[in-house]
Amino acid sequence: MTATPMLGKPVADAIVTKVKADVVDLKERYGMTPQLRVIQVGRDAASEVYLQNKIKSFAKIGIAVKPHTFDSTVSVAELEDTISALSEDKSVHGIMIGLPLPTHIENSTGAARGKFDIFDRIHQFKDVDGVSRHSTAELYRGQLERLTFLPSTALAVSRMLKFYGVETTGKRVVVAGRNDITGKPIHHMLGGRMGNATVSWCHRFTPKETHDDLTRAADIVITCVGSPRYQLKADVLRRGSTVIDVGTRVDKDGNLIGDVDFDGVKHVAAFLTPVPRGVGPVTVASLMENVVRATRFCAGEDVRGYQL
Repeated sequence: MTATPMLGKPVADAIVTKVKADVVDLKERYGMTPQLRVIQVGRDAASEVYLQNKIKSFAKIGIAVKPHTFDSTVSVAELEDTISALSEDKSVHGIMIGLPLPTHIENSTGAARGKFDIFDRIHQFKDVDGVSRHSTAELYRGQLERLTFLPSTALAVSRMLKFYGVETTGKRVVVAGRNDITGKPIHHMLGGRMGNATVSWCHRFTPKETHDDLTRAADIVITCVGSPRYQLKADVLRRGSTVIDVGTRVDKDGNLIGDVDFDGVKHVAAFLTPVPRGVGPVTVASLMENVVRATRFCAGEDVRGYQL
């Protein structure tokens, strides 16, 4: 048995074709060129690769991307002020924050201001990664026809499952990792009204034996960890399962790699995403789609609702 590779390109190409037409329409109808601003703090190799890929691929279809870079010692207040200014700037249509943020922001406790306060400074109609208080509340409720933004990576996973005919309703799913733009929204989308699966959530506090028991019973395993301390191997998977690898990182040789032991798992899984060329291209295409949505909101259109 060898797994069917779930390549992202055919899924991404269909999204990009529509986005290109939408970009042309926005320019013709409103004289607007979609503008995305990216808040990048510190130096994370995988995030930098993702950012550079975005800038190049977005430029090809007429979307402008401008990074706002900060040293890792930046204060929460400075980031809040920057995002508030971008939210009020009518020439800016979409705002996203490169994650992870530095430890003093990610792990703030008690009354200290942290990443969620930063997220909530993003204007409701510019929140292209779906992290603000408004977007997360909509995600929790799962009313597709009312959604403003879905996080692009979670949206990409949903569309890849649909494209490759992987059923989720009633299935057992394990999500490993609880990042704000990957694991958390994927968990809610598949386990809530948008997916109707039975979803277990593993994270760094999950004992290994519990993790392994869950993945061995799962129909679908989705990894979003991105750490050298984690690797999903064939011996903890059920034969015929679907494995989606979202957790990317850069190794010591500069190669982009994932969470999954691809060479081993491909002999057990029925469907398997490679890294690179798997979820990544669909995430970029879905983000393009969200930037176009944001531009339409800024033009006064009401484009709430998603077709999954």
